[in-house]
Amino acid sequence: MKIFITGHNGFIATNLRLRFEKDGHEIGSSSQGDDISSKLIAFHPDVICHLAMEGLNADKMVESNILLTHKILEYCRHNIIQKLLIFGSSSEYGRKTHPITEKDVLEPRTMYEGTKACATLLSRAYAYTYKIPIVVIRPMSIYGPYEKNYKLMTRLFNKNIKYLNNSNHDWTYIDDFVEATIRIMNYKDTEIFDIVNIGIGVQRTNCEVVKIVESIIGDKVGFIKDDSKGKEYDSMNWVCDPTHLKTKYGYECKTTLEEGLSKYYDWLKNSLILPQT
Repeated sequence: MKIFITGHNGFIATNLRLRFEKDGHEIGSSSQGDDISSKLIAFHPDVICHLAMEGLNADKMVESNILLTHKILEYCRHNIIQKLLIFGSSSEYGRKTHPITEKDVLEPRTMYEGTKACATLLSRAYAYTYKIPIVVIRPMSIYGPYEKNYKLMTRLFNKNIKYLNNSNHDWTYIDDFVEATIRIMNYKDTEIFDIVNIGIGVQRTNCEVVKIVESIIGDKVGFIKDDSKGKEYDSMNWVCDPTHLKTKYGYECKTTLEEGLSKYYDWLKNSLILPQT
């Protein structure tokens, strides 16, 4: 199968690419600044995994998160494709007081949340209008090998964190996320459009994460607990209801936080990205 990946240098994209290559697929890709339309025409993919996005610079989010998605949808409008996977964000839902389901109303408050939600709605319209098979995948908090150095787990293993609030996250190990994505990609669907949350369905506080990391490295991380240092997307309730993934696609994320962090630490020790001790 020919699979095209946008944003191929990203954390999730890297893990997907390695798995796709292992499974024998032919991979095409793009990164920031590429002419996406020309690359898609030249490669002519069977499946597109659209992971490129802007999550930090609000001034670039409309272009990266909406307009780039529109270009990909326009390609799919005029070219036959088996499936387009749009990798959205669980933050599109805004803040909920219950486990998030795919039927929850989108209530974005930030530019990132809003532009990702716009991309989802645009994708839905294209799917139904032009009969393009699209699935929007909404990750919860994914962690593991190849994640960026500024991400929480890597910073904790590097003991490179000063302040930390005690917000909750549905921490989901990257191997589970990749396997779930493959199940979704290969699923022969009669529906033209779908949305799937990928998470383990269990939320853990940042302080719980620290305790697990400390038990793994055998040392104190050392940080100041300060809830005023929270980011705008932090929440005391951030967990998905994974029922749809399990019942329709037959997959359940089962790697516990303890197991996932141990696997990630082992990977760090055996990679060039050695944690500081």
